Amino acid sequence: MAVKPALSDVLTNSPLAIMERHAEACLDCVNRLGPYFEAVQADQWGRAEQLQQEIARLEALADDIKMDVRKNLPRGLWMSVSRPDLLELVRVQDKMANETKDIAGLILGRQLMFPKKLEKSLFKFVATVTDASAKAVEVVAATRELSRSAFSSRQVAAISTKCLLVEKIERRSDDLQSKLRAKLRIYEEDLSPIDAIFLYQLLSSIGEIADHAEKVSHRAQIIAAS
Repeated sequence: MAVKPALSDVLTNSPLAIMERHAEACLDCVNRLGPYFEAVQADQWGRAEQLQQEIARLEALADDIKMDVRKNLPRGLWMSVSRPDLLELVRVQDKMANETKDIAGLILGRQLMFPKKLEKSLFKFVATVTDASAKAVEVVAATRELSRSAFSSRQVAAISTKCLLVEKIERRSDDLQSKLRAKLRIYEEDLSPIDAIFLYQLLSSIGEIADHAEKVSHRAQIIAAS
């Protein structure tokens, strides 16, 4: 019977493997955001609560992995990449999951809904942010694969191309956010002032996920180029 290796052994042999595992756990959180908003906008608060709890569970899992990384990441100078770079990567990855959890909690706590006529634009915005996160995790995965081939220049260039794609998607999310803000202004009179403030805050928070994704891709690129 095969013995499952200890986390410290995994980190020693492949520190980027646990980075990829953590990135995927964070992405699992972000991937729930689309279905969550669909449930919210459909006024299905029972379903929304289930998804919010799932997001919280996945965020806690990502936190567990993050803490394991911090406790077990070797300090030896012989590692293929620097310990500070790896710790910074896991920190920025973690922000994607944290932001998602905060968004879901705020919406559920106040039972916030966007005006119905904004749904199409809202869902497109959330999908774009999710896409940015997924592409950023692909950069992390590519960096891990790169480490197996002694960081070849061709693969470093391929990672740079992936990073440019993340940047492009993040700019698209910024544009969608700006348009949604302009559209939301039209409906301010139909909203309570407090709800309006929170809806604008939510748009910013959703956009922050794409910003964090871009930072993840940049940190991974730094590791690939080192």
